Amino acid sequence: MVTTPGQASADTTGPVVSKIGKIRTDTGLELTAGIDAPAGVTSVTATITASTANVPGTFVSTVTDFHLVSGTATSGTWQSSGALGLDIYASYRVAITAQDSEGTVSLPGRGVLDYRPSPVFHDTAYKPTTLSFEHQDINVTGRLTEYDPAGGDTGTPWPTTAGMGVYVTWDGHTSPNNATAADGTFALTVHPGDVQNTTLHVFVTTPTYAQGPDSEPITSVDSPVRITLDHTGSTGALVGSTQVISGTAERRREDGTWVPLANIPLPIHDATGTRATWATTDATGRFSQTVSVTNDTTIWTVSDTRPFLAPTSVRYTVAKPVAKVSLYANKPTVDASSRLHISGYLTVPGALWPGGGRVYIQQSNDGHTGWTSIGSTTIDTSADGFAASVLTVTNPHGYWRYYYPGATAFTAAYSPVVHAFRYQTAISGGKPSSTRVTKHHTVTISGTLKQNGYGHWTPLPKATVRILFRPSGSSTWHLITSAHTSSTGHFAAHPTITRSGTWRVVYKTPDQVHVNANGPMVKVTAR
Repeated sequence: MVTTPGQASADTTGPVVSKIGKIRTDTGLELTAGIDAPAGVTSVTATITASTANVPGTFVSTVTDFHLVSGTATSGTWQSSGALGLDIYASYRVAITAQDSEGTVSLPGRGVLDYRPSPVFHDTAYKPTTLSFEHQDINVTGRLTEYDPAGGDTGTPWPTTAGMGVYVTWDGHTSPNNATAADGTFALTVHPGDVQNTTLHVFVTTPTYAQGPDSEPITSVDSPVRITLDHTGSTGALVGSTQVISGTAERRREDGTWVPLANIPLPIHDATGTRATWATTDATGRFSQTVSVTNDTTIWTVSDTRPFLAPTSVRYTVAKPVAKVSLYANKPTVDASSRLHISGYLTVPGALWPGGGRVYIQQSNDGHTGWTSIGSTTIDTSADGFAASVLTVTNPHGYWRYYYPGATAFTAAYSPVVHAFRYQTAISGGKPSSTRVTKHHTVTISGTLKQNGYGHWTPLPKATVRILFRPSGSSTWHLITSAHTSSTGHFAAHPTITRSGTWRVVYKTPDQVHVNANGPMVKVTAR
């Protein structure tokens, strides 16, 4: 009821009426009023008049039978006795006055009385009040009857439709409305979700609505969970490779038995703490997920995050991950002096090169067998390349590759085989016919110039060889004469000996397909 307090009529210390209300009793609706009166209340009077069109405007009912139900005569609550004697269900205006022992009468306290049947909740129950993984719903049941304000009867069922039915609220959530049955009973199921502690409130929608009894505190318990991995990790997996994390998830029932944790998504977090992916269990609790190994992702945590499950996690760890090193050799060249010019680079997907290190240059005559190391070079960490190498090789038409022996956290590697081609050349013979000669006499220097490609040695015809001389005590070679090879590769020259010194036959290739050749150095003494 809406209350307007009434002040004392003359003396400000006289009675004051406030807190006008109503109360249901077994005999009907009764009025209440809070009254403060320093001199003590001696009588209370309520005047009830019509406030709606369906009640005659001249209708007036007076109630004087009030008794003190709490407090004292100077400050207490007064309640009318017996039914109010109103014959029509409607809204009424109520004015209550009080008189004290000194005869002072208060101004009326005013309110509006809604005098109509109203719903009453009976046997309201909330089951269960402890939520778990197996019981995540709460069943709310009860019965609604009609309270008759005239006689206090509560035996008639209170009918409702879904739109004006019973609903439940909790933690800011509201269930759909549910209609009552013909006998006034209701039953609805609510799903509070992952609440830990809450209280449910039941209401019925009427022209003003009514609230039933609240639930006992709703609590929850978590079911123990165990996650068993098929493998807890691996060792030495390649960076960039994949790993399969699989296993079984189970939960313990309230009866103590373990059953599959079926059809539940399990988050799999990587080592950085972010969620990498999900693995969903099947009906048997089995799950499987593929993850990729990176430099900073070698540990994964599988856990459960569903409501009513005790937090559980297991780890899958890749120990000592290894980065795969890939080597590449650029196309090499061989110059006329049988010097190999070669360079290359490496890649390490998903990994940072630690710096330093060497790679080795290997050679094979056929590109398949007989690989031998002929030199090495440093790794340029700024460009992931190799310092260019220049090596004198014995086989200018050979096959080459790079080799990295590996290091902690990095694999050994070979580059693809590369090839360059020049004919190998050689001079057989090429020695003076005598090593002690009288001055101004001649000697004969002869021999054979040969070449070798992919098979056997053959003559190199129509080629020019040079006859060089270095006087004793000098470091300078001088061209004395030349000779041309025959169809069999044979050559001969007849230089005149004028002083002691060293003689040598050389071949300087005039083309891009042969290499130079040198004969033996032979000292000739002039007498």
